[in-house]
Amino acid sequence: MGFNAMKLNPEYRMFDANMFLQLRATLEDIVAPTGMEMLDLSIGEPQISGGSLLTDSVAAHNRDWQFYPKVPGTSAFTDAVCGYIGRRWPAAAGLAKLRTQILPVPGTREPLALLGGLVRNTKPNAVALVTNPFYHAWRAGALASGAEITFIDSHQSNDFIPDLAALAPDILDRTTLMYLCSPTNPQGSVMDMSYLRHALSLARQHDFLLIMDECYTDIWRADRVPTGMLEAAASLAEGDEDPLRNLVVVNSLSKRSSAAGLRAGFIIGDASVITQYGKIVANGGSLVPTPLLAVAADLYADDSHVEAIRAHYDESFAIAKRHLGIDPPPGGFFLWLEVGDDVAFVRQLMAEQGVRALPGQFMGAPGAGSSPAAGFVRLALVHDHSKIEDAMSRVARLWQNDERKMV
Repeated sequence: MGFNAMKLNPEYRMFDANMFLQLRATLEDIVAPTGMEMLDLSIGEPQISGGSLLTDSVAAHNRDWQFYPKVPGTSAFTDAVCGYIGRRWPAAAGLAKLRTQILPVPGTREPLALLGGLVRNTKPNAVALVTNPFYHAWRAGALASGAEITFIDSHQSNDFIPDLAALAPDILDRTTLMYLCSPTNPQGSVMDMSYLRHALSLARQHDFLLIMDECYTDIWRADRVPTGMLEAAASLAEGDEDPLRNLVVVNSLSKRSSAAGLRAGFIIGDASVITQYGKIVANGGSLVPTPLLAVAADLYADDSHVEAIRAHYDESFAIAKRHLGIDPPPGGFFLWLEVGDDVAFVRQLMAEQGVRALPGQFMGAPGAGSSPAAGFVRLALVHDHSKIEDAMSRVARLWQNDERKMV
């Protein structure tokens, strides 16, 4: 008698289309040319150190491992986050007084996914709006909300920013949550103040939760400092009992401090949402260990190591421009390269040049006819400069002679 597999939630089959699983299947029959080092630019994992502050802090705070971490974290961590908010967005410094509306989180992925469950069953025929192309945790959160997932496309014609004006009022009325990200992943575009104010105003007018992913908010080019959603909220806060109502902002040290392995960040937002989220993680979520919260506090309290990280990425994009002749994006560390047939380009890039990249369509869902991410390739410029120089030289050999590219 054969084994009968246990029946599982069929909705989770969505995760079978994870972009990295698709990439693995796409390249499984291809290896880098003999004698050529494979350079992996497919994943946004910083390969550069954030400096000695991180390692020194880990050594200094290597204690208290015997204690369970607490949902609110520590006062030292909250103090550091409040100081960071005041320095990074001076116009929003007053929001740092909302200490009970700040919680530590183990990076951004978990809160982005768990927050969706907080709005489940709050509207009939509910809709969850997800920026397209998307980070997989946004889609996971939309699934957790139980709503109909509706993608809002980010096209080149709109500077790779979702067109909020294209959202019909009846869709917005049914919406329970919306995911936005600035600087955008993967294109590196930045939403300005008027856009952010409009997005938050829509959330309040139509009563849905706006989740703002600001994982890349501290990675920008030169002096082009991105506006943040907390500044937009502060500008709309006059007379509001909760200036963060209908909003949660998610922040992490993964990119800011090249500390993806630390798994530490914070969320700040609507008082009722933060309170309920605290109950969720107290019953089944992940908490940041107390020693690591102390390290995170040291990192949020310091800006000099972040300046060095930004300078490194500035030079990485300068290298890319020398080889490819294209201008860098305003933020982030991804190169969103237009190529035509993105899957074919990625396969050829690996086969001929030994560079692993991510086809854009693996990050997107079909929109009106096709995915807005199709025809692009994402290259993560996360390595040291010698590897970036080598990688961009190899990409240029193929890209500049590629008749499929759309530029």
